[in-house]
Amino acid sequence: MLEYFLTLPWSLLSLGILLSALSVFVFLYERRRESREVPVVAALAALAAAGRIPFAAIPSVQPTTYLVLLSGFVFGPVPGFTVGATAALASNFFLGQGPWTPWQMLAWGLAGASGGWVGRACPRAGARTLAVLGFFWGYLFGAIMNVWNWLTYMYPLDLTTFAAVEATGVWFDTLHAAGNALLALLLTDRLLPRLLRFRARLRVEVLREAPPSAGSAAAGPGEK
Repeated sequence: MLEYFLTLPWSLLSLGILLSALSVFVFLYERRRESREVPVVAALAALAAAGRIPFAAIPSVQPTTYLVLLSGFVFGPVPGFTVGATAALASNFFLGQGPWTPWQMLAWGLAGASGGWVGRACPRAGARTLAVLGFFWGYLFGAIMNVWNWLTYMYPLDLTTFAAVEATGVWFDTLHAAGNALLALLLTDRLLPRLLRFRARLRVEVLREAPPSAGSAAAGPGEK
């Protein structure tokens, strides 16, 4: 039974599961999105995608993860996920699409969502919190991508082969983690207040008029 389980086409099965998970987040975003929020999410996703391209020659060092975390921290988990997933898809039109793209979309999407959850739990957090979160995601992002690498290229699928995949990527993950933390410490105090002010402009409270009571509706114009 175990041998049959390990011989299943896990690369294709995991891709189907992953695309289903991405579809759920897209559905959630479509349900909650506001018209004023759409261009903001699109602009942040474009910025995160564009930030990845010039750093393609430097292994694992890029501002995308930090910008995705910051977007989620300010605007919430679902917009954060959308920024991360869109940034991965858009940047790969320049860097190359492939079966790794949905995995990158999931990894960066979850990074953005986690930024949103931290923002809700600790709304007064700043550069240090984002630096710790970014450092953590340097390794977690690598672990998610290593799962794809393991399922796609390694045989047999056991702890030994997975440990080998993790060992080959640890230095790249360390560079990713250190880059995220450094960017958070250098840029958060400049970018976070601006994004928070912009978010405040988008949040307009709509005052609904209370429906007239039955008594006032029945009263004539001269009656009180």
